[in-house]
Amino acid sequence: MTLLIVGTIIFFAIHLVPSAPFKETLVASLGANRYKGIFSIISLLGLGLIIYGFSLSHFVPLWEPLAWGRTLAFSVMPLAVIMMCAADMPNNIKRFVRHPMLIGLILWSGTHLAANGDLASTILFLSFGLFALLDLVLVTVGGRYKAKEAVSFLWDLAVVAAGLILYAVFIYFHGGITGMPL
Repeated sequence: MTLLIVGTIIFFAIHLVPSAPFKETLVASLGANRYKGIFSIISLLGLGLIIYGFSLSHFVPLWEPLAWGRTLAFSVMPLAVIMMCAADMPNNIKRFVRHPMLIGLILWSGTHLAANGDLASTILFLSFGLFALLDLVLVTVGGRYKAKEAVSFLWDLAVVAAGLILYAVFIYFHGGITGMPL
């Protein structure tokens, strides 16, 4: 459990840097490429510790998962994955949803909190959900949102198709990736 917690702290501490006022100072002193490289290495270290720490964690029940939690996860996760795909592809969704990646993370973490009741899952999903909510507030308050230009409707179809295909892949490999078969 310690590695999961340490990985979570490292991962989210580095992900708060882009919202911090000193980010520009870091980029100016390190250079953009070195900043991105250090950011990536620390992110991967944190993510690796999260994954490894989660895999080593013993099952410690906190509550009985909600009876409808699993159904909620199966129902909402396609939208969560579509939102995550929308963050990195041209589309019109970004014209109406300011930060689809964060919305996707909130949906992912919320549905998984409802479907799981153990300590390791709570640490993992609650930390991602709280981070996404905090970053959504920081993005909105900080005025970092830039209006997106309209693109062809075909991009929207591509985003939905990519999201649904990725969701199907996650469903198929969920047991192998997480140790929790569906």
